[in-house]
Order: sequence, then structure tokens, then C-alpha cells
Amino acid sequence: MVKRIVGIALALLMLVPLFCFNAFAEDGVISVGKKYTVEYSTPIEHAYPKLAYKSEKKLTDGKTASTASYNDSEYVHLYRGTAAIVTIDLESVMAVSSVTIGQLQQKSAGICCSRYLEIYVSEDGTNFGFAGRVDNSLLITDSTAKRIELKAMLDKSYKARYVRAVFSSDIFTYVDEISVYGGSDISSASAGTPVETEEKGFAGGIDDINSVCLMYVATQYTPEMMKPYFAYIDASGKATDKMFDSLLFLGMPDISGTDGNMLQADMQNFVAKALSKDYNIGALNTVVGELKSELGLADDYKYPIFFSVPYVTPYNSSFGEIDGASINPNSLENRSKIIKWYIDYVENEYAACNYDNLELKGFYWFEESINHSISTYESKLVAYFNDYSHEKGYKTMWIPYYSSSGIDEAMDLGFDSVTMQSGYAFDGGSEVGQAEPQVCNDAAAVAKKLGLNGIEFELDVFKTEFAKRFQKYVSAAYGAGIMENGMITMYQVGDNLYRSAINQNGVGREVYELTYEYISGKYKEAAPVIKEGATITLKVDSFANGRLDITDEDNKKSELKIANIEKPEGLYFFAEGNGYFEVQSYDCLPGTYLARLSVTDGNNISNTVEITIIVEPAENTETSDSSLASGGDDNNGNTLLFVLIGVGVLLVAAAAFAVIKIRSSKKDKN
Repeated sequence: MVKRIVGIALALLMLVPLFCFNAFAEDGVISVGKKYTVEYSTPIEHAYPKLAYKSEKKLTDGKTASTASYNDSEYVHLYRGTAAIVTIDLESVMAVSSVTIGQLQQKSAGICCSRYLEIYVSEDGTNFGFAGRVDNSLLITDSTAKRIELKAMLDKSYKARYVRAVFSSDIFTYVDEISVYGGSDISSASAGTPVETEEKGFAGGIDDINSVCLMYVATQYTPEMMKPYFAYIDASGKATDKMFDSLLFLGMPDISGTDGNMLQADMQNFVAKALSKDYNIGALNTVVGELKSELGLADDYKYPIFFSVPYVTPYNSSFGEIDGASINPNSLENRSKIIKWYIDYVENEYAACNYDNLELKGFYWFEESINHSISTYESKLVAYFNDYSHEKGYKTMWIPYYSSSGIDEAMDLGFDSVTMQSGYAFDGGSEVGQAEPQVCNDAAAVAKKLGLNGIEFELDVFKTEFAKRFQKYVSAAYGAGIMENGMITMYQVGDNLYRSAINQNGVGREVYELTYEYISGKYKEAAPVIKEGATITLKVDSFANGRLDITDEDNKKSELKIANIEKPEGLYFFAEGNGYFEVQSYDCLPGTYLARLSVTDGNNISNTVEITIIVEPAENTETSDSSLASGGDDNNGNTLLFVLIGVGVLLVAAAAFAVIKIRSSKKDKN
């Protein structure tokens, strides 16, 4: 026996060096098999519900893709969201030295590797500090399908139980593995650099311009069509107030290049259509002149307008002639020259029209995202557009689509106004799914977080429930505080708002009236109010109901729905948005129960109230206090249980003592 014990001890001593080596080994992969979460800096579950992230375990399973193809099953598919945020739980505090992320670059399929990778660390999962960053502006432009790795080599070891990888997600981002390297010796590891995260708030309007309507020049707006945009026209057809603060004239020029590229002549033709004497800007000039006195405006009043700048992609054939020489848009320098030429050209052509009732206020960047896969200098091109416009004394605008690439850098690039689309007004595609109402609130929240100016209202009267969808935009902007502190732009399909103003083809005035209420600051919205909670008493094995006193200035009670509800355990509880509730106490214990609930009108949530439910014992039934649901422990039952447990322990102890005694007796005999 002694020999066996000594042998085991020696074997354990031989293993000690091995255990020590593993415990303090550095720069090994320490993330395999660890749990993680995935989220986006711009939430997509309401914008693109079919492509929302679904939980899986591939990112830390230790396996990488074997092919550079989107068909490889090892890739996790992430979609837009501006930036993906993956937080890995290492289960204990470790010393982290680097992080590697494997991705697919297949630009032809819209799959683009990330432009940057940032690493944050935390010991508690709440407070994160910055640890490092790696940038990749070249690989994303590569047209060759390949698997790439981004590796953030940290400047030192950082203490972390939680490691957070933040990386850009411009369109589709395919990731196969995230590997965290490090070890368990944290004696020389440091904490991450503290990061302050604060909501920036809305940037407001542009020189008292808080509402701008988009006017696509292909519609060819006549003076009659222009009136409801410049002035509020009441149901009798009379102009009684100002409408939008400004109008934006935009559109995509017809493309005449044989290779499918936009030419200088195409831009010139677009400018001519926009500045037409009879339509569009010319029609607006006529309307403003006619209605100045009617609206009480000064004789020298000038209505501000914006003009769009079409987006020219890089290509190697001739765009046209600038400064007496042919120019190809194949570099940052040449594309910047085209932007400069265009702004100067619009300025000169506008001045030649002599529109004395209008003011060219600024320019609008037409492209709805900053497409970094086109070139490595897209951000610099946008910055040049802003800088040159400002140099000329103009303001700039941008209206990116929801979660588009570039929204997180928009204000740093110099835009005076950025309002984000949500896409809720339109039917979703089979791939991304139908946008949900909450996306309007998401757009407002992201705009506020990033310090943008506000959101875009969108209207398509050819879609089902268009008025109801439009109401959601207005409510989201109002609830977020954009009406008081921000700015809205309004997209319409063709002349949709004009149709609403004149009640044309079954399109009622409700959208036009609602738009006017909002941009004039007259819109109001009230949340439902539940006056007080309730108390209801019933017997065991019975049924009871009641009704809460609910008021709502904006909606009928029948339109209200339950927003949040906490049901009591142990009995059946049901409630409706109109205040009705019912309780069933079948097979439950007597006692006091609590339910909590709030209701919503679809936009606003009421206060939360409690419903106290008192369940009394059934008649002719003796029930001790200990059986009440709210009365604590069943003392008699507990006493019996303790007695039984005590007896069992004594029996086991006695049996053990007997066995020992018998073995001892046998030993003595031997």
C-alpha cells in the first residue's frame, strides 16, 4: 500500500512542470470554445429582419474556412450595421496580446472585408478600455476573391476577461474565426485606456432651415404643382402659411457614355432641366414671387434651394474637357477637379437665370453611401466636396440610407446636414425582408448618437397603408426630439405630396396636413395614461375580471395594445390594451399576487401600474396560514421534512458505525 502511494506521488511530481508550463504559457490561442455575443453599432433587426444575426458558435470553434467562396459553411454572415461588435468571454481574467479575425473578400458578391479592426478589453463586461487598432484600406478594393486575416498586434499585454472586437461591416461581412492570443500570467498586463461614450445629440438645422423636401427634376414641376411645397395650401386652395423651409433639386443624369459611364454633357443636360424657366426651379421662382405678399414676406425675400452633385465613379475613358484638356476620372485629383468644375458650372448657370426670388444655398452629395470598395480615397473625395463648397460659401447636405457605410464619419467629413433614411415606407426585398415600424425609431436613435441632424421622412402613396407608415416617421421624429432640436428631409415618389395636397386620385390630405403640422411645430402627441392600478379579490378555483381606467388624447381605447406585462406565477392572468383584465384561480394557492402592465398606442408607452390579486381560501376549507402564496413557508411541512432528514442522517451514521465496528472486530480476530 505504501509503495502505491509513493508511486502516485512521484507521478504527480513529474507532472508539475508540465502544468506550470501550460499555466504561464504566453501567446497561445485562448478563445477556442469560448462564448460570445454579436451586435451592431446600427441595429438591423428592424431594418433588414431576414438578415438579422442568428446565434451560432462558429466564430470561436477553432475552424477556419478552407475556400475563398461564400459557399464555405465556416463563414458567419453579417450584414451592414455600420460596425459589427463581437464580445468574447474568456471565462477568467487573462493577459491578451493580440487578436486575429479571418474574413472573406469577394467584392463581386458584395462581400467586403473590414476596413479596420478595433480591440477593447474589460474585466467586468461593463467597463471597456481601448487596447488597439489595425487599419485596412487597400484589401477592401481588391477584386480577387481571397480569405484574409486582420491581426491587431497590441502594444502590450492587457488584462481582460472580456475581449471586444469592433470591425466595419459595409455590406456583407463574412467571418470564419476570431482568435484571441495571450496567457494566464497577468502580473505585467495593463488595463485598457478608458473610453468615454456619450450621445452627441442632434446637430440642428442649417441657418434656420429645419425641413427640406426632395424634388426630382424628372417630374417637371409646374408652378401649380410647386405651390403646396413652398406654401401651405388649405383645403379651399388658399395659401395661408409657409410650408418647407427649402427645396432640394436632384436626380440622376441620363447617361450617354457608350461604356455606361456618366459624361460631362450628361451633367450639363441635368443642370439645364433643373434650371428650366417653365419647370422645376424656374416654376418655384414664379410661385415665390406670386405668393410673397400673400404670405406677408418682404419684397427682397429669397427662398433657399439646394442642388445635387451627381456621383462620378472612377473610370479610364474621357469624362469631358476641363480647363482646355480632356480628363479621365481615374484618380482623386481628377475626380476632385470634376466636382470643382460642376459646382462652378451650376453657380454660373444659376446666376445667368436671374432668379430674383431664390437663393442657391448649397449642394447635396447624391451618393447615399461612402463606398470604400470603389477606391482607397472615397472619404477624401467627400471631404474635398465639403471643403470646396464651404470655400465658395455654400452649405452641404447628405442623406445616407439606413446603416450605410460612412454614417459614422459623416460629420467629421464636413457635412452641414446629414439626415438618415430608414426605408420603412417601401416594400422590402425577398433577401432582406420587410422593414418594421421600429426602424424609424432606430434611425432617430442612431442619428442622435452620431450627432447627425435628424432623419428623412419617406412617402410612397402607391404602397399599402402609406399614410400609416408615414405617421410612424412623424411620431418617431417627434418622440426623439427632432421637431424641436433637429432637421428632417422629405423624400416623395414623384409628386406624391402634391397629390395629397389636392386630394388627387384617392390620395387624401391626411399626409399633407400631417406634414404641415410637423414642420410648422404644431404637431403634438400624447402617451396613454393609466389613472391607477387595481385590486381584485376572488376565491380559490374561481374567476374574476376588472377594468383599468385608461385615457389617450390621440387614440381610441380599442386601438391600444399591451406594451409590457409581468404576470404573476401560480394563477392565470390575461389583459387587453383597452384596460380589461381577468383572473382565474383554479388549482392555485390562497395568497396575494401582483401583476404589472403598461399599454401603448403604437408610438408611446403609458405609465406602469400594479394589479393586486387577493386569492382567498374556498368556503368550508380549512387552510393554514402556511399555505398562503404570500404567507411564507409551510412550517408544519418543513418540520416534518427536517425530522425525516434527521432520522435518515442518524440511520446512515449508525450503519456506517456498524460497518466500521465489524471490520475492526475482524481485524482484531486476525
